[in-house]
Amino acid sequence: MKNCKSDNILLTEGATDCRVIKKFCENNNINDKNFSFCNCGRQSLVFHRIKTILKGSIGHRPNAVGIIIDADSSLSKCYEEVKQELKKYDNLPSEFPKEGLIIEQECLPKLGIWIMPNNKDKGTLEDFYLQLTDINTDFIEDVIKKAKYRNLTSFKPQHRNKAIVQTYFAWQDRPGAPLKDSLNRVELDNNKDIAIAFKKWLTDLFN
Repeated sequence: MKNCKSDNILLTEGATDCRVIKKFCENNNINDKNFSFCNCGRQSLVFHRIKTILKGSIGHRPNAVGIIIDADSSLSKCYEEVKQELKKYDNLPSEFPKEGLIIEQECLPKLGIWIMPNNKDKGTLEDFYLQLTDINTDFIEDVIKKAKYRNLTSFKPQHRNKAIVQTYFAWQDRPGAPLKDSLNRVELDNNKDIAIAFKKWLTDLFN
């Protein structure tokens, strides 16, 4: 999923993000033919890609660009980086909106930004994913606590849910399957508030 040249583009940090969002679109009757997925590889390359897009001539820029990135350890720090990287948009709000950001500015593509998991908390795509599933993480949490007590873990605190998701799928059939494929084997609850908010952001941006 790396079509980074079309009228409407969704920039993500990786292939897993693309797979989860594509499944979300399928489950929510969102026509993902309205936009292309561009797997940038990591957050710094998301910013590199959008700046490259903005350097293009007006006639060759996309109509709309969506950016999905992880808050990681701090949403406020993440948004400060966004503002530093996207100075061409001089109407960015001082605080990041909880419903996700969509802005329009003359001579620039329509811009949408969603900061995982929910535009207000620290975390990653995996936090967003777990909020949409019925995976019982209590037992896995206990195992991770015991592993941490025995100095068997080294992941960063903000990546705890990444470890939980990876552990869950390691215990399922085909434990060696790539995570981006395993994620699609669990149904998502489209009635959760976070699902409704994400659907609205995505459709408002590209429709």
